[in-house]
Amino acid sequence: MVARDPRTDFLYVRTAENEEAGVYFSSPDNITFNRFGGGGIMDLLAVLLRRLDAVLVVPGGPTMIRRDEDRDLLPAALRDEWPVVVARTGAEIDRAIRAS
Repeated sequence: MVARDPRTDFLYVRTAENEEAGVYFSSPDNITFNRFGGGGIMDLLAVLLRRLDAVLVVPGGPTMIRRDEDRDLLPAALRDEWPVVVARTGAEIDRAIRAS
């Protein structure tokens, strides 16, 4: 973490490779990453998804789950209208986003 603003629930993170992202905690069940890229940030995102047992929804792109059995737990709109991809690592997340 490089900077934190508790008034806006914003974190500015940077990896050891100087990859950066803005992270907003807009509600207890909604975290938004902005202006991100690079393997280190994708790995950070994969760790966060694993620790929170969360899914990643890419606007206009795929919804990423960690286990195939999680597919049935998704709301119909996410499951039926957009591709659902199993992605466990930063590299898998990156490939799914680039393929969309």
